[in-house]
Parts: sequence; structure tokens; C-alpha cells
Amino acid sequence: MNRMRRSVNRAVNPLSTAATRWWCQSAVRHRLTGHGPAARQRRLIRQRQSAVRRDTHHGPSPPQEQMKARARAIDDLLAQDRHDR
Repeated sequence: MNRMRRSVNRAVNPLSTAATRWWCQSAVRHRLTGHGPAARQRRLIRQRQSAVRRDTHHGPSPPQEQMKARARAIDDLLAQDRHDR
């Protein structure tokens, strides 16, 4: 995948994900298509999601030096891939 494609994907993916999430849980979808969650179901979905967020424990993030080492390793791999072509 070339650099241009990666940068376009990096810009578009979060927007696409947000639009999909909205569409799947929206009242507009239910009214237009008759499919998807009704208001009561949407409330239940939101309640479940917030409960999961409260119950989920995320461990501490990796130390800064470890993140820098990972970034350097990725950069080295990408540079090596460019030289192989």
C-alpha cells in the first residue's frame, strides 16, 4: 500500500467508523428502513455500553521509552521495505 493510500485511509477511517456507528444506532435508520433499534432498544444499548465502560479496566499504558522503541522499529521496517523494491 503506498504512502498516499495510507494517508487517505488514516483520514477517512475515523469518519467512516463514526458515520457507521451513528447509522446503526439512529432513529433515522429505523424510520427510513423499518430496521434497526427502536427508541427503547437504543436506550438499552446505551445503558449496556456505559456499564461496560465502567466495568472495563484498562491497564497502564506502556512507558514512553517503550513506545519510542516500537515507533523506531516500525520506521526501520518501512524503510527496509522501501529499499527492497
